[in-house]
Amino acid sequence: LVDNYNKLDLNGDGKISYVMFKGQEGNMEAIARTQYGVEDANKVLKAAGKPELEFYDASNKNKYLVDQNGQWSSAAATDYMGTILAQYSESNKNMVELVIANNDDMALAAARTAKENPAYAKTIFLGFDGQKSACEAVAAGELTMTAAKSAIKSGAMVGTIKQDADGMAKAITSIAQNFLGDKEALDGLDSENLVGKWRVNIPYHTYTGE
Repeated sequence: LVDNYNKLDLNGDGKISYVMFKGQEGNMEAIARTQYGVEDANKVLKAAGKPELEFYDASNKNKYLVDQNGQWSSAAATDYMGTILAQYSESNKNMVELVIANNDDMALAAARTAKENPAYAKTIFLGFDGQKSACEAVAAGELTMTAAKSAIKSGAMVGTIKQDADGMAKAITSIAQNFLGDKEALDGLDSENLVGKWRVNIPYHTYTGE
């Protein structure tokens, strides 16, 4: 966004309008992703002297959309994106320029739906989970983050956040072995990932097709 702010400001109003697909209400991961995904992006933008992200629908005080069935489904994202395409258009000068989804299914569905509207060819989509289908879409991509530094091409998945399943498995195995060996539960785990003596955080990884 910092490198391509003017290119991504599709309607030239001096700000980036976004939509956030939260997924499920009450889910702690969804709550954190929704809050910090935007807050941290705004810190970077502010530090670079850029305006903060602005939620596309001023009447929505929550600043996110949820799957009413609590399933984080592609169907919900398709429905929401279809409504957005009808109401937020190039002719109305209120384009949605950034789509953030807290899981890959919703991000992919939104991207596929938007492809039906040429005006949304430069909107970018970000997902979460590092699903194989999402990584393939990013890698195939019409766009990678490296490419974005020089030119914004077609609207597509530009990145996803991968949960480190291998790292989680290794941490769980180590904790189990510690219990069996009468050691401290978190003994031997990376100290940078520990929270006190009761929790270990396994870092996520950004996947941008590189």
